[in-house]
Amino acid sequence: MMLPIIADTNFEKLCILDDYSTFIWTSRYYSPGDFELCVPVNDRSREAIRKGYYVFRDDSNDVGIIERIEIQNNADGAELFIAKGRFASSILGRRIISTQTQLNNKTIDEACAILIDQEIINPEIPERAISNFTVDPTYTTQKKITIQITGKNLLEAVEKICESNGIGFRVGIENGDFVFSMYEGTDRSYGQSVNPYVVFSDKYDNLLSSEYWENYQDMITDVLIAGEGEGLDRKTLWVTREGLSGLERYEYYQDARNMSTNDGEIPEAEYYEQLHAEGLESITSYT
Repeated sequence: MMLPIIADTNFEKLCILDDYSTFIWTSRYYSPGDFELCVPVNDRSREAIRKGYYVFRDDSNDVGIIERIEIQNNADGAELFIAKGRFASSILGRRIISTQTQLNNKTIDEACAILIDQEIINPEIPERAISNFTVDPTYTTQKKITIQITGKNLLEAVEKICESNGIGFRVGIENGDFVFSMYEGTDRSYGQSVNPYVVFSDKYDNLLSSEYWENYQDMITDVLIAGEGEGLDRKTLWVTREGLSGLERYEYYQDARNMSTNDGEIPEAEYYEQLHAEGLESITSYT
């Protein structure tokens, strides 16, 4: 039985809410996980269910942050707290990339560490800093990226970089610090031949419930990304993953005017590499 442990904003553990009626805990690979906790309204829960308090599980490395609180009455007339929120990696979403940032031929771990250091750990404006936020340096990868970013939400930028390269991330708590870390899962799908397959199916009786859906309304396979310049002189580039044609091709126009060569300071070939990386991220997020 998983038990929700509540801690205050100083990470002091307050209580275990073992009288819950619902406790949903959803981990995600490319984005912050989320949770929902439903408990009776009583003296203990009134002290524990508060905005910004933390929810732990003793069998998970993740930590949730209470972001939304509802009070409902059930069929018997009893009052219930419903606390909802996301895991601690959602903290990245509280910052933007405040200045034009060039990530040229950086590994994925280096790129994310640079962005987090610039906007959270050592920002130019002291008020933007989160003093107990660190980056775990133990994960490294040879996968590299060349991209230019300005003004984006930090969480969205990290999500796109990681998703484009098949890398997961999380933020845990260690000794009172938020620790950003990256990791790679093991591919056990039928699309590979290195690891044993894992199959979830009614046939093997290893599903409690299932739901399947497909949505093609927002599909994008090809992006025309437009960078600096005006009119016919504007720098543009078609970006594709599959090289599809005819009815299989779904196009999207992306305005990337905020990306520039800084009056020739960035070589044109490098600039087009940055446009290409930006376009690939758009395909990832819309398919």
